[in-house]
Amino acid sequence: MKRNLQAELRSRLAALVFLAAALAAGLTVAEERPPPEARQASPPPAATALPASPDPRAATAPPEATPPRFTWRSAAIFAGGAVTALAAHESCHLIANLAMGNRPGFQSVTFLGFIPYFAIVPSIHCRGENCTKSNGENFGPGRPGLYTIVSAGIQCQQYEDEVILTWRPGLRMDNAPFRKGMLAFNTLISIGYVLANWTGAEPTDGDIRGIHRDGGAPRLLLSSMILGIAAVDIARYYYPHARWLAWINRVAKLSVTGIAFAM
Repeated sequence: MKRNLQAELRSRLAALVFLAAALAAGLTVAEERPPPEARQASPPPAATALPASPDPRAATAPPEATPPRFTWRSAAIFAGGAVTALAAHESCHLIANLAMGNRPGFQSVTFLGFIPYFAIVPSIHCRGENCTKSNGENFGPGRPGLYTIVSAGIQCQQYEDEVILTWRPGLRMDNAPFRKGMLAFNTLISIGYVLANWTGAEPTDGDIRGIHRDGGAPRLLLSSMILGIAAVDIARYYYPHARWLAWINRVAKLSVTGIAFAM
């Protein structure tokens, strides 16, 4: 009894450590600095004459903000952000496995029936409260630990987006294609996972199917939460001043994490 309690405490502590590591490592990207000529440009003379205007306020009104202009360079940086988000997703699965004392395996899969890809599979099977590794050893963290492993990629995406949108609420108007690429990948892949799960196109070892089958979480509830979180992240990108959206989203993300503690 004491050994099971210690294993459960270790699994939940490892889950917290894993999430902290994901937050610390998932966004190690450099801010884009403005070009030197923009930094060194001197302000316009104060005595510059303004043309006559029928409305005095029109002469002093600031120009309306617009998103940065598309360039091939920004497109390449955007793609780099998406690739980094993909690497972070898979790295979080790997970190979660190692944090729980499990050596994962790799398996080739096809997404949507024709896109070749690979999956990091924990190879852990649970019967009731007892879980065993592929080599027959007992998996001490049990279902809470297995849930943390299989949901690690999606949880990392959600917390990465949270850091991006909290630190840069006006991201849409910023010249930050790397972060925009990360945000786009994280939200769109979450939506893709949910739609593939609902239509039966998700691979056998897909994240949401694994969370339900291996982790024991309710499929419809969890998939709806993942879809809603991604949709609200997109809404926050376009409406950064709607603070109620941010708080609803944060509560939902913490709830996805908290499922492991309710098992």
